[in-house]
Amino acid sequence: MSQFLNIRKLRRGPGRASDVSESDLGNELLSTANSNDGRDDDDSDFLRPRHGSEPSEQLLSSLPQRFRRPSPISFQPSIGSHYATSSDPVLLSTVPTDSSVAGPDVLGLNLHHSPTDPDADLIFVHGLGGSSMNTWSFKRDHRNFWPVWLPSEPALSNVRIFSFGYNAGLRAPDTIMNITDFAKELLLGMLTFAPSASTGPSIRIGRAYILGKCDDDYAEIIPQIRGIMFLATPHRGSNYAHLLNRMLAASPLGTAQKEYITQLEATSSTVQDINDQFRKLCIDLLLVSFYETVKTKLAKGLKIIIVEKNSAILDYPQEKSSPLNADHHSICKFENTRDGNFIKVKNMIQFMMSKLPSNSKYPASKGPNKIPPPTTSISGHRERSLSTVKIIKRLEDILGVREPPEHDFKAHRSRLSEGSCQWVLQKESFGNWIKGSETDPHIFWLMGPPATGKSTLTSFIIDWLQNIAIDGGCPYYFFYSDHQTKRKISFFLRMMAFQLAQSHQPIQEALFKLNDETNITFDQQNAVTVWEKVFEGIIFRTHLANEMFWVIDALDEADTAVALAKMLCTIRSSTTIKLFITSRETKEFSNFVKARSEQIIQEKLSMADTLPDIEAYITRTIKTNLPSKEESQRELIREILAKASGSFLWVKLTLDTVRDNWHIEKDLRRAMMEVPEGMEPLYRRMLTNIINQTDRNRCIAKEILTWAVCSFRYLELSELQAALLPDFDGFVSLKDTISQICGHFINVNDDRVTLVHATAYQFLLHDSNGFIGKHESHERLALSCLRYLSNESWRQVFALGPKGLGMKDKTERIGLAQYAHEHPFLIYATEHWAFHVDNSPVGSDEIFKALEEFFSRHVLVWIHAVALSANLRTLIRTAQYLRAFIHKKSQTRLNTTDTPPSLKVHDVQWLRSWTVDLIRIVGKFGKVLLQSPSIIHRLIPVFCPPQSQIGSTYGSSKDSMMSLSGLSSATWDDCLARVTTGEGSTISQVLATETYFITLMRSIGRAIVWSAETLEPLQRINHGEYVTHMATDKLGTTLVTAGIRTLRTWELSSGKQIYSVPRNSEAKTMTVCFDDSEAIIIGYEDYSLQCLSLASGEVRWSFWAFERQESPKSCPKFMVISPDKSKVAVAERGRPILVWDIAQTYGQQPWRCVRSEDVLRHLDDQEAWNVPEAVCWHPEGASIFILYQDSTVVHWNFTFDEQKEFHHTGAREIVVSKDGNLILTSGSNGTLSVWAIPRFNLMYRLLYEEFARDLTLSPDGQRIYDSRGSTCNVWEPDVLTRHEEIWRDDTLSNYNDSVISEPIISQDDNSRSQITALVCDPDDDFYCCGRDDGTVAIHDAVKGERVRKVYGHSTAVSIIALEWSKSGKFLVSADDSGRVVCKRLEFKGVGKWAVFPMFDVRLSDSVRQFLFNPEENLLLISTEATDTVWDIRPKSKKELSHKTWSHYTGRRWITHPCDSTKLLWIDSASTDVFEWDTLECCDPKPHSETEHIRPHLFTTPSGTPEFVRSINATRDGRYIVCEIVPDRGTAFSPSSHGLKAQMLVSDPAVQKHPLKYAFVRLTLEELSALSIRILGMLKGRIMYLDRSFWVCSCELGSSLRSVKKHFFLPQDWISTLSLELLRYNELGTFFCSKNGEVAIVRNGCKF
Repeated sequence: MSQFLNIRKLRRGPGRASDVSESDLGNELLSTANSNDGRDDDDSDFLRPRHGSEPSEQLLSSLPQRFRRPSPISFQPSIGSHYATSSDPVLLSTVPTDSSVAGPDVLGLNLHHSPTDPDADLIFVHGLGGSSMNTWSFKRDHRNFWPVWLPSEPALSNVRIFSFGYNAGLRAPDTIMNITDFAKELLLGMLTFAPSASTGPSIRIGRAYILGKCDDDYAEIIPQIRGIMFLATPHRGSNYAHLLNRMLAASPLGTAQKEYITQLEATSSTVQDINDQFRKLCIDLLLVSFYETVKTKLAKGLKIIIVEKNSAILDYPQEKSSPLNADHHSICKFENTRDGNFIKVKNMIQFMMSKLPSNSKYPASKGPNKIPPPTTSISGHRERSLSTVKIIKRLEDILGVREPPEHDFKAHRSRLSEGSCQWVLQKESFGNWIKGSETDPHIFWLMGPPATGKSTLTSFIIDWLQNIAIDGGCPYYFFYSDHQTKRKISFFLRMMAFQLAQSHQPIQEALFKLNDETNITFDQQNAVTVWEKVFEGIIFRTHLANEMFWVIDALDEADTAVALAKMLCTIRSSTTIKLFITSRETKEFSNFVKARSEQIIQEKLSMADTLPDIEAYITRTIKTNLPSKEESQRELIREILAKASGSFLWVKLTLDTVRDNWHIEKDLRRAMMEVPEGMEPLYRRMLTNIINQTDRNRCIAKEILTWAVCSFRYLELSELQAALLPDFDGFVSLKDTISQICGHFINVNDDRVTLVHATAYQFLLHDSNGFIGKHESHERLALSCLRYLSNESWRQVFALGPKGLGMKDKTERIGLAQYAHEHPFLIYATEHWAFHVDNSPVGSDEIFKALEEFFSRHVLVWIHAVALSANLRTLIRTAQYLRAFIHKKSQTRLNTTDTPPSLKVHDVQWLRSWTVDLIRIVGKFGKVLLQSPSIIHRLIPVFCPPQSQIGSTYGSSKDSMMSLSGLSSATWDDCLARVTTGEGSTISQVLATETYFITLMRSIGRAIVWSAETLEPLQRINHGEYVTHMATDKLGTTLVTAGIRTLRTWELSSGKQIYSVPRNSEAKTMTVCFDDSEAIIIGYEDYSLQCLSLASGEVRWSFWAFERQESPKSCPKFMVISPDKSKVAVAERGRPILVWDIAQTYGQQPWRCVRSEDVLRHLDDQEAWNVPEAVCWHPEGASIFILYQDSTVVHWNFTFDEQKEFHHTGAREIVVSKDGNLILTSGSNGTLSVWAIPRFNLMYRLLYEEFARDLTLSPDGQRIYDSRGSTCNVWEPDVLTRHEEIWRDDTLSNYNDSVISEPIISQDDNSRSQITALVCDPDDDFYCCGRDDGTVAIHDAVKGERVRKVYGHSTAVSIIALEWSKSGKFLVSADDSGRVVCKRLEFKGVGKWAVFPMFDVRLSDSVRQFLFNPEENLLLISTEATDTVWDIRPKSKKELSHKTWSHYTGRRWITHPCDSTKLLWIDSASTDVFEWDTLECCDPKPHSETEHIRPHLFTTPSGTPEFVRSINATRDGRYIVCEIVPDRGTAFSPSSHGLKAQMLVSDPAVQKHPLKYAFVRLTLEELSALSIRILGMLKGRIMYLDRSFWVCSCELGSSLRSVKKHFFLPQDWISTLSLELLRYNELGTFFCSKNGEVAIVRNGCKF
């Protein structure tokens, strides 16, 4: 049974309201069990308030009558709690009625008390077996209906009282209604309530709140619900719901099982769904939960707690919980107003009412999880009501947070005893930290021994700070060394950012804006990127009204704790941030804190601090559980306290250990004598007790402990139970089994299995007697996961979808989590099997056999599951774990003479190849795999190289009839793409952000912004003058370009200029960077630095980077500003590198880098120094990398003047990765090399024979961009795919050694000329291509092999247009110099063609189109300004007609589909008919060439000319599909942005008239919005390329019908040129150019 009280506040000005609800689990069950104790068995209370600012009279008049005066505020039931069980909320409201006499017990919403001008509504909602009156009436006597007693209290005198009844009686007639139906009934009752209403709908409160939040019809009601009170509500379901249904079915009356009871079972997916949704929706609600403490009598001798405490409490941050001295039957019935339970409930209702502000639209927002309300009235409430869930969901998606932070807080807070931890507030140091000013230390660091209650103390501090940090909030985090995700710094940062974005709307809005502009998400970003973009870029720049408090527990359990501590000490925020940190005391931490005493207040936890709390805990526990003499109790307390040594954990475990011996004092004393002092001896005794159990129990306990110790993360009970199969099946209660046989090593909280403490993890993992051997245990777990995944049925399971989904649900994306209810172990096995393989014994034959079976038969299904989880980094992480495992195997093989069979080289090699494949799948197919996970079976293997493991194993699978040929590479290619500016200018600089990469052509002052995902050009930025430098801001959303006369900033997403600031110096610009979003720092060749305001152009500060006692002797060679903008490195010829502190304006001596071989020169004051070529800053800002002219790289830590020289790099350019772990260099011959810092070990080398002018790494360090001429190459070597979440026992340096000990040497063939024009024959035998070296060649269409070179233009030109007549007799080409060559061909047999010249002419303009007439005796040559028709009959070969057009037309030609003697002129707005041979218009009105052209230019709304890119007609000629795009110039012509698809439909009746050729033009809006290329017509269907690069088809029509997705283009096929050259023939064979070759896809389109 569960009760809910919903409070909704009504108001005269600012309104108030409240409601109450109840739900009864097993109400009828209690009656039939003769458990009537004078109380009834119903259930639930629910409180709801409402309020808001006073609306205008006009607004009030537009609202329903019931909302005009008493504007409600409401309390609502917690979604995840009551309706997830058999509890329902009750809303209390007040109606005019005689409070002394109860009304009838009827259904619907019933008004029991109503003052004239009510402040609030209280709505009482009963539970299962209850009713609107009986549930709340002592002995079912309606005169004892206690809700009407409430108005007698002055604080509650002005509230309306409602009760809600619904058909939930256990003996009631059969009903098909479920919780959702009840919820809708309640919502409707609230919406349509009138004082005269006698009936109304019934519902579960939680479900009602969820439904109301998502339904516009209830948008006025839901925001008014301000709080919910629950009475014994089973939020997590009840284990007795299933039993109740069985008893109903077996009863003499044969009552049918109830669906709404089934939905309240503890394992019900309904309960889980409601809880998940309610947690996100109830942020603004006041929540109170009461739980029962007296067992309920079910039968003679049988008493149980119906709803246990852990199910009756939500564990939400804003929830208040308290016990009631009652059983489940009597918890909602009170005998009189003196009843202690009534007083407690009444006082809590009054407390809830007092927390509802009268003059604000929402209650005060406290705590880390509050989203500030919008500044609107009722319409604002409506918007907020509908968007709260979306806001939280979007934050989760952006930051990659999938679980609420409050779970850890609640777990520790539950151990806190009343009155404990107060000592910390009395500490003078703590008071100084709290009250400290801006200049005082902001960090309070508490250090103490393990197991002394630091985490519990942290929960106390969080609770305390949340009450004082009203606006600043209190985000918090608990590190766990045994949880491989929660120990990561990146996860810590994302979780803190999540809480801050929830608490502070400015941060939330800035994060959303960043995501809108860049589409960046942070779930796969490393800690450095998260810190830079989210914290430094947003949080620290956001000014808030009040200071913030951050709480961090167990910092020592973080994976790189000192690195995080350093990071936290660098905080420079516009809002004061104070940090409370706890950790163990280590030498490293002590030294760190000592060196930063001006920033950190250190406090050490002593036994004297915690002794009173420990004594109070022991005393309370013993006096509660040990009914003995006071002297015996005191003696026991003294003995435990004497041995405790300040350890809370030791005390708890000791009390648990001796609990079974509290019956006889002699046994108790003996048990205490046997308890050892200290944690390790106690652990050893606990382990001995486990070992001494029966064999069966010992085996079960060992397996459970193995999973608890070795699992990657904490397991849920259901996961653990599934993992124990098939060896251990049929647990009656796994939770009870764990409690009884696992020796107190394991806690089960909220069905989550955890070790009792981190020290237990260390003890069990490294125990000397080997009860849990680390490597052997991981082997068992790895085999368990692999066998679970190697099941033939998984593919069918995924194909059918999760059980219980309706047709509508199946049309939406299905995630792996939706299978978890039926297959609870699936998620864990999918994500973490490789973690266990990595930690398994290197000589395990079983592991290798399991891996061979898995990869040869089941790996595709596993990848399918990973794609369903929407977390493809699992593939990358798996590859890294397997590589680490392989490396250990290799090392073992090298270090042993007797090599085990599983360590043979060939065995390791195939597994290493699979690691490459897994990484490549993510890089090349990740986006489409997430969109359609099932393509891993049908399409992806086909696109993999034939010699890759996935290609050779699955490429010819029966799952796909599609085939791929034409590409020579049999292995993976490191080149992801080559993009060309197309403007003939050299790319001088290249930059990269997470979303874009930018190429700069200095000489013409132009930057092109490219998409890092699709590799297509997005924006063209024209500075308008020579540009020397460019840079991006921290967020990667804004670009600054430094010209000769001006400095300009640009929005990268739109290409729009933001600011233009004139340069105020005549000196040459040497460097430029952003200081913040509104200022830039620019360095000049006169050694000056200036910080300029972008808004005003004013100089904020200046700095001179030279020694003032001497004038500069020359100009600096370069100036490089540090990442934190605090220092600048300056180099000039003949002088050492100098580093200046920008903050010190006067009197400073710069740091000098003098190489060892320059020391003598320095002493002799000579000026012949080694010449520096480049400088890069290490991201931490304390050191720099200097590249000298002799190719030596010097790593100089200028703080300590330490140098390390590396002479083996051969570098000419140098770049440092964002995280400081990699160095990228290029040599004078164009070779690229990647080195691992700090040892400069070679990881990767790419041999490429062309000089690289500039290069950079992507922010994640996994992609290389280099500029060579007018081309930018994009490289993605798999060796760079590193993942920060790899957890291993080896140190990071050892792991780096495992990578760099085997450098990867790659070579790219850049000698192959690129294809610039492509055409295929209709018979699927050949295709012809033109290249950038001027050649034209015919290729075999089966394998792509070249048959013969037909002819060539000049080697200095590129072929830009190519056409092959349908019969194959004529071939015509044009190059970019205007030369047109036409040849006649004759096929002479295999590989033999005869070629005859037709004509060779040169035009003044570039050719846009060639067109042969059907008879192949005429050829149309069309340029932008002219059209020429040639007679190509062998004996004629002459020009027949020529037309010149005076304006831009954007036209394209096609032979008239109904008259082959006519041509159709089609432009973006009109269609005209011309004669083929004369190019005369067939319009009866005569007009000149210039008259024919429309007087206006056809343009887009922005003024860009439009160009008809392609025309395709159906066979019958009735339909013509045109593709129209903006013509933005050479680099962007044609462009997919602004694409417009149109269809011309002809009328056959009109076409019979000789002069009328009427076409109706229709714009295909849906097709235009979804496609980036219209490919043509095939078998009566429109073929197009969608925005995800899928080749699709649809039926002809104005709307998209019968859309089919056939296959996708791999990412490394995608470039502007390759998309332009995408071709297919009439048999459906597709041709796509890729790096100088043509990929041929057959059987890809099946209709």
